[in-house]
Amino acid sequence: MTSRPLVSLLVTLTAACGASAPRPSGGPTPVPGPAAAPAATPPPAPASAATPPDHSGVPGRVPILPPARALLVGLMPLRSAGVEEFRSKHPTYDGRGVLIGILDTGVDPGVDGLITTSTGAPKLLDVRDFSREGAVQLTPVTPTGDGTVMIGGRPLSGAGRVGRLTSASTWYVGSLSERSFGKVPNADLNGDGNNTDIFPVIVVKATDGWVAFFDSNLDGSFEDEMPLHDYRQGRETIALGTKPITLAANFGEVNGVPTLAVVFDNNAHGTHVAGIAAGHNLFNVAGFEGVAPGAQLLGLKIANDARGGISTSGSMRNAMEYAARFAEQRSLPLVLNLSWGIGNEPGPRAVMDSMVDAFLTAHPGVVVVISAGNDGPGLSTVGLPGSADLALTVGAVLPGIYVPLVEDGAPPAQTDFVESFSGRGGRFAKPDLLAPGWAFSTVPGFDTGNEIKAGTSMSAPYISGLAACLMSALMQEGRRPAAVEISAALRAAAGGLPGASVLDQGAGLPQLERAYRWLVAGHQGSGYVVETATGSGSAAFRRSGLAGPGDTVRAQERRVVAIRPPERGRRIARDGDPRDLRPARTRVAGAVRGNGDGLESRRRPGRSALPARQHRGGALRPRGPPDVRRAPNRRPRPGPPLLSPRAGAGYHTRGQCHAPRLRAAVGESNPERAERGSVSRPRA
Repeated sequence: MTSRPLVSLLVTLTAACGASAPRPSGGPTPVPGPAAAPAATPPPAPASAATPPDHSGVPGRVPILPPARALLVGLMPLRSAGVEEFRSKHPTYDGRGVLIGILDTGVDPGVDGLITTSTGAPKLLDVRDFSREGAVQLTPVTPTGDGTVMIGGRPLSGAGRVGRLTSASTWYVGSLSERSFGKVPNADLNGDGNNTDIFPVIVVKATDGWVAFFDSNLDGSFEDEMPLHDYRQGRETIALGTKPITLAANFGEVNGVPTLAVVFDNNAHGTHVAGIAAGHNLFNVAGFEGVAPGAQLLGLKIANDARGGISTSGSMRNAMEYAARFAEQRSLPLVLNLSWGIGNEPGPRAVMDSMVDAFLTAHPGVVVVISAGNDGPGLSTVGLPGSADLALTVGAVLPGIYVPLVEDGAPPAQTDFVESFSGRGGRFAKPDLLAPGWAFSTVPGFDTGNEIKAGTSMSAPYISGLAACLMSALMQEGRRPAAVEISAALRAAAGGLPGASVLDQGAGLPQLERAYRWLVAGHQGSGYVVETATGSGSAAFRRSGLAGPGDTVRAQERRVVAIRPPERGRRIARDGDPRDLRPARTRVAGAVRGNGDGLESRRRPGRSALPARQHRGGALRPRGPPDVRRAPNRRPRPGPPLLSPRAGAGYHTRGQCHAPRLRAAVGESNPERAERGSVSRPRA
């Protein structure tokens, strides 16, 4: 079978949608890359498009496909979960009144689609840097009387411009160096093609708080610069040069001395995720929406891209707690999205998943959605923190429209399938749900041309958007739902995909209208565990009541208890190590049957006691229609990776994202799996 250029294939797909499809002003132009082959002959571009400003702000770069055409084809796969049908029935139940926190590589607040909500409210309420990547070291200086200030050993003019805003005798100066942010294009803040620029900065206390002045054009003067306040104060941003990336400021104060962190998404992963969850009029195309276009966002940067996209548990904890405080102060329901993690060997005493469970125990109204990871298709390939019991862990679906991009010569399919890279359960009773793992979504200007990304990173924000829509619906109906209700509704409304087991898909792919109907019918979500009165022996929860005269009834508050899988060679017994029990939350009233011959029963399948090696390499059935026949344990064919893996202490900033670099894939014989090894380490 002959491999076709992917860009040409996308054009063909669009043309097949009908004669009414609008023709673009110019053909989709892939960004030059290795092994690039000429695309199908496009319509001639107008002469004025020599330096197109199309959506990117970066001259010469345009999206991989015209956004209007991507919308027409359905490359934001909203039909998979019935989002479009739900929106037509309930146009205001679109996430409005709900806050979604994106814990990721940052979110670019200057990208079309992330400016306002469907109601006209600001989309991004705050952007915060918890990674310390953008921290600027400040040094106190005393301004001279000649209108200059010394920064980095050289005098810069325009001090009078700064002095007009402050009466303070001490100013603070520092530098923002591109080189510290990695390689081009990610670190090229002004789009001049290199990462060697150093931008001087002055921080002073104005009448309305701390402000920063950047020498944005590197002309050695601040006279032509504008002050930049904290983003939370007025949502101010700046963009340098050709505006490949948007910068915002975070200020703090310690003993009267300012701290400054510059916030940005120099990877594009977080911005792409945000567009899926809650984008509105993406690429400035009317009607091009994410899942919950009415929701507002928090951009919480926890990944340091210059260090391989790594994050720390401290960054994650701080971001989660900040989001909870922010939402509580404004009485907003909160959904947190984590499209990142580490691999599928968490060890017996992992911290990340228990940290998520502890957070959710303390904040039972928050829905946390986590991607399952891209280590599939083997069993026991869900990683951390996706193993958290109280979070919703999401695997990836291959939408039928994307089948031609992963199978040479195959036409679009009418159904969706479990993606082969999606993390599977086994050791953990995960994933909980599936959602589309491919999307055409927003990216910062420097990443223009890479609007299509794939991975469980794209699945998690889809479910976050669904959760926001359900919360928005009930809020507008005068009811504030608990997080457990939303999670239960999505599970109850999910359906299995062809040929997939519970280890592949959990409950399956939810349908939004069905989940809403489940909630308005008065159903309630619950999590529970049943214990014996003495704390020893075994217990079982019987939904249908008592089974015999030996059974008793108790009603009291309970804790959800998850049992960690035993170490190799150990058995789960009544005298098991009590440290293997992890408390969580809920209350239950029910029938208890104590028979003394086991340990527990749970509301979902327990974690497997099999050693991990027994979960791998089993024979798995091919999935998909006969013309696709995708075996889930298939590996990439030999050839260079489309995107080099980068090591780190967590999923790197492309985290759980198979980002198909279409510009590089044009000449690949089998472009179905980009960046198979992209999950970063450590591993045992």
